[in-house]
Amino acid sequence: MTQQPSTLSLDLYPWQQDQWQQVSHMMQQQRLPHALIIGGVPGLGKLTFAIHLAAALLCQQQLDGHACGQCKSCQLLAANSHPDYKLLQPEAPSKSILVDQVRNIQHAMATTAQQGGARVVVINGAADLNLNAANALLKQLEEPGNDSYFLLLHEWPKTILPTVRSRCQLLDIALPASAQAVSWLQQQLPADDSSNEMATKLLQLAHGAPLRALHLHTSKAHELRHQMLVQLTAILRGKDSVVNVAYSWHKQPLEQMFSWWIEWLNDLIKLKMTKSTDYLANPDIIKLLQAVAQRSHINAIYALLEQLTQQLNFINQRRNLNTQLVCEELLHQWYLLVRSGA
Repeated sequence: MTQQPSTLSLDLYPWQQDQWQQVSHMMQQQRLPHALIIGGVPGLGKLTFAIHLAAALLCQQQLDGHACGQCKSCQLLAANSHPDYKLLQPEAPSKSILVDQVRNIQHAMATTAQQGGARVVVINGAADLNLNAANALLKQLEEPGNDSYFLLLHEWPKTILPTVRSRCQLLDIALPASAQAVSWLQQQLPADDSSNEMATKLLQLAHGAPLRALHLHTSKAHELRHQMLVQLTAILRGKDSVVNVAYSWHKQPLEQMFSWWIEWLNDLIKLKMTKSTDYLANPDIIKLLQAVAQRSHINAIYALLEQLTQQLNFINQRRNLNTQLVCEELLHQWYLLVRSGA
């Protein structure tokens, strides 16, 4: 389960200031919507932002629009025991938010706030609500009650049911500027890995999301990416088999791996179409891309891209896949790619 950040140290991230000014102004004007979808790509600190907002809404003596951190409400929230604050999220990774979890908060949201102020529900994974849970939530979104707030977190490119989305106002957390992201990440990395070059490379792998970049470094994802490229190259050269590689992949984080692979295929298409390397998202693998481009047919690249995208969508939809079989089929298409002709 995703861990809730400590409410004792909920400083906003530098790239969240514009969005905070927006919600802070709405609070001052008493026009903050009862249901807010906080969206953006993974790795932007949306949960921290939502809890920071929840703390401000529950605080009994705000300071400059932020929670004071000292009142009884703030102390209860810091101890994760505030009776008027609820956090809903999947009970385990890759699971859905279930209808019983939503029903468990209905009574609390229907009664008077125990601390006499607001009541706040943070839903960490709006796209993880299964159909029954989403329908149960709709009833509460339609009649939220006074001083009741629902903060739904949404990670692109996952989809939210239109009926839920239509009852919420959208607030997107934007990617930070490159210079800001690099500067922040360098301060978080160990001294030996805090070079501008390393930070830039990690941010490239994380699509510009600083927290995702930090996680990739901690989890050594750059090593997984390198190994993946080595194995893909070995398959093309006939030095490793599809079955062996699929076996080594099927218990790995396929969502991340397929996302990288889709990026590489998009670069391959750019290379095939333009013959230029100026706009590639992965300039560190130019030689591999050029070698594949020379021996592959554009239709075969598009076919593999379509299959990869479909399988990534299935993973995001929490479908129960035979991951080894999926990997074998995709890797076989990859093997055939350089045999499809220029």
